[in-house]
Amino acid sequence: MRYMKKLLFIVSICICTSSFSQYYYNDIIANIESNQGYSLLKSNKIKTITVSSFDANNQLEKNFSLTQEFTADFKKMVTKSTTATGATSIITTLYKNNKIASTNEMTDNIETKSEYSYNESSQLKSIISSSKDTALKSKSIETHIWFYNESNKPTLMLKIKNNSDTTRIEMVLDNHGNIVEEHWKRGTKTIETYYYYYNENEKLTDIVRFNKRAQKLLPDFLFEYDTKGRLSKMIQVPAGNSNYSIWQYSYNDQGFKQEESCTNRQKDLIGKVVYRYQ
Repeated sequence: MRYMKKLLFIVSICICTSSFSQYYYNDIIANIESNQGYSLLKSNKIKTITVSSFDANNQLEKNFSLTQEFTADFKKMVTKSTTATGATSIITTLYKNNKIASTNEMTDNIETKSEYSYNESSQLKSIISSSKDTALKSKSIETHIWFYNESNKPTLMLKIKNNSDTTRIEMVLDNHGNIVEEHWKRGTKTIETYYYYYNENEKLTDIVRFNKRAQKLLPDFLFEYDTKGRLSKMIQVPAGNSNYSIWQYSYNDQGFKQEESCTNRQKDLIGKVVYRYQ
């Protein structure tokens, strides 16, 4: 199921650094939201999360399973999943000082590790991700190093692949300190630019980039929020594809995500997941 990879990204408190291309969103925002979600679960003493998946006909997928379990001290979480196709995954997430410290994912013959470090202001300092394919006997490593200004706003990230190939990710801030532009540079050449837009509450609403085919700016992601400032809807627009996906979210009285569903442009259900907390 194609939508399941995206659902697993949202379900999991750990961060998958390859899920999005926009590095400010994927690294900084996702890290903050992940740590906030962890703190909410910990403060409410939630030890187990069970996820049920439903297909495009709104029928329960009996061969799918996903559980997340914390240890008694909340310093480790293990996520185990099996998809309808039989693919399995085990993700071990470690926490330190109420923040994600590392993840280790085992899927078939591929092992992916990520290590997170923070500066003295508790902001994300670096992510070091490595992937090893035992079947192909290949290995890769990618390092993200973040830099901040005197107001603790991110201004630069260095993306280093295999300890040699470096891309500069430069940020442009508005008068409120919001990131409004993200420029990818190799040497003096800009290879990609993303634009970020916000609502009156300074919540992110659009991630946009220039589409060469259409010769204009088009969104990659659109976000909407409920009255409590929680994400209620996200529209994902694939590059070169007009059949966008619509993700909608609901929450229970404790503020935990209760259900999320994905529909296509025609509003046909692609799938949904339902959460249970213990």
